[in-house]
Amino acid sequence: MENILKVEDLTVKIKKKTVLSEVNLNIEKGKIYGLLGPNGAGKTTLLKVLLGVFRPTSGTITFQGQNLYDHPDKSLISSIGSIIEFPGFYDNLTLMENLLLHMRYLNQDLSEAHICSLLKKVGLYKHKEKLFSETSLGMKQRLGIARAMAHQPKLLLLDEPTNGLDPHGIKEVREMLIQEVASKGTTVIISSHLLNEIDLMADDIIFMNNGNIIFEMAMNMVDRTKNYMYKLSTPFDLQPELMAELHGQRIFQEEDYVEFVSPFGQREVKVLLEQYKIPVIKLEVFELSLEDLYLKLLSRGEEYELTY
Repeated sequence: MENILKVEDLTVKIKKKTVLSEVNLNIEKGKIYGLLGPNGAGKTTLLKVLLGVFRPTSGTITFQGQNLYDHPDKSLISSIGSIIEFPGFYDNLTLMENLLLHMRYLNQDLSEAHICSLLKKVGLYKHKEKLFSETSLGMKQRLGIARAMAHQPKLLLLDEPTNGLDPHGIKEVREMLIQEVASKGTTVIISSHLLNEIDLMADDIIFMNNGNIIFEMAMNMVDRTKNYMYKLSTPFDLQPELMAELHGQRIFQEEDYVEFVSPFGQREVKVLLEQYKIPVIKLEVFELSLEDLYLKLLSRGEEYELTY
């Protein structure tokens, strides 16, 4: 698939503290990426840098084939939509007026039909004449999402977009984002603490901790409903070619054992190990939820080798 965004050796230091450390990412067009990690992991800082508003200390960001920070054409950044931290609007304006004003700032289509379409998409049409100051937290979040999507961006950066929404609202936002990707080829990077929601919508998962990308996993490898963690006792290393056939991601490596994630069942894994002549002293398998993997990665407290 076509890469829309490439991050190379991205480092951000604030007051001598390293917030992001040599981050590397390849983001493909028309996919939803889930960004997971604890508070302070660097997720929001990463999204701000990708938005073009927080220049990194070092490293490069290439968006649609062009350097995001060294390109003079403002249209490059204007093709990115975002909701990062709390969405800011004018309290004394209605929802309709807020979006119309935003579109005017962007020199975009000002038709009420377009704005009404946006408000319908996020479930706010019947509240279009309500003042922003009179809306709930969930409604404010929905309006923030509408504003992020208003100019039909190529890339959407969403930081906790379902904050304040009830389960029905969360489901609506999830389905809307999936539809947006399917119909327009929009690329979405979404940071959230709701692991189940990320599990339901994301094509790929990016795990962060302490300013580092510690693990990446494709959710649509074979069967997104199942992933297994294997603990293989063996004196041999697993070759990259074998890991590729296993659709595997190595979690941890010691001299006498390796832990890895794979969507394949135990029988298929054993067959591949035999084909590659890997001596198996012991093979343990555990069905793994996204929550299990998340907690296991964080419990290690160190960087992990990523193997495709």
